[in-house]
Amino acid sequence: MISTICYDYLHDNIVRFDLCGLSSDPKPVPSFEKRIIANGSSFIEMDTGLLYLFDENSQKWLEFGVNV
Repeated sequence: MISTICYDYLHDNIVRFDLCGLSSDPKPVPSFEKRIIANGSSFIEMDTGLLYLFDENSQKWLEFGVNV
């Protein structure tokens, strides 16, 4: 189950989320709770400690610090 740590409305229905869940949880794309996920939103996997940031252009969650 994915939980919201916090969120900020940027404009209209676009929201920067800080989410957490398990590595087995599918990361939401392109929206979460009927709100569009903004560039730079984060997802922390509680069981692995990995951090992912959302790339709005590719519509993918990218693992932080990998291939940078």
